[in-house]
Amino acid sequence: MMKRGDCAELLFAADAARAEGKSALAVDLAGACAPQGLDKLVGEATPAQALLWCGRAVAAQHKGCEAKQIAQLAGQLRPRISIGPADESMQPDPQLASALQQVGSELNLVWDQADPDVIVGKLEVAFDHVTSNTTTTVEDPKGGNRRVPAVLHRYLARAEAQVGLGGKTQVVRASEEARDLTWEGSVKPAAIKTSAPPAEEMKRRVAVAWFRALAKTLAAAPPEAVDVTDDKGCVAYGLSLNLASGDPGAAAKGAGDPAKIAACEKLLGEPAGAGIPVP
Repeated sequence: MMKRGDCAELLFAADAARAEGKSALAVDLAGACAPQGLDKLVGEATPAQALLWCGRAVAAQHKGCEAKQIAQLAGQLRPRISIGPADESMQPDPQLASALQQVGSELNLVWDQADPDVIVGKLEVAFDHVTSNTTTTVEDPKGGNRRVPAVLHRYLARAEAQVGLGGKTQVVRASEEARDLTWEGSVKPAAIKTSAPPAEEMKRRVAVAWFRALAKTLAAAPPEAVDVTDDKGCVAYGLSLNLASGDPGAAAKGAGDPAKIAACEKLLGEPAGAGIPVP
């Protein structure tokens, strides 16, 4: 097997050896996988499966994937995560609900009024219109260019909400900005109009941007309550265990809820006792 150098075969065998407590054999098996072989497996896999290949190598004390690559894969994982209020009697925020309807399927986020994976507070949205004096170049009646006084308009929308993650509360923020120039020209001195989006459109945009910011936050710190009915959920659960414990090998050692670990081992095709091998 080691002479063949089939990385998939070697890393699965290393998992089986780990599960049987044969750590030295696991190290030898994973060590026979050349770096380019691991790179090929990762490059051809989905984000969830790629993270598992990286994790199988690391679990057997072999050099895995670079931290930047792991972060990129985690950002693309997007397991199904439900969000909702701290109290199910609270009515959903209309701005939050509208934005979630727009990007929820893309980000794999759903609303759960009664038992969410992640608790989200009220979305606070603010809008400002700020102006400043400047100059711009316009065409004069003779076809030439000239500098004229102008007004720079900045339309700023900001959104923030508290989110409960890992037993802590943190604030997730997002912002959107649009700019426009207006001036009083010699041809149409009274026709000063702005083409920037209206306030309500900016508020809608920033609510959507907030969900994208939330998705990035969840990618960096998945909730332990994540649904584990597919490989994305199991990988996210493994990553959450590693993060919560401060041990990058915790999930591969079987830390966490025994029932969830067993279910994920079966779903991922891992032998019993191999845990969830994620980096």
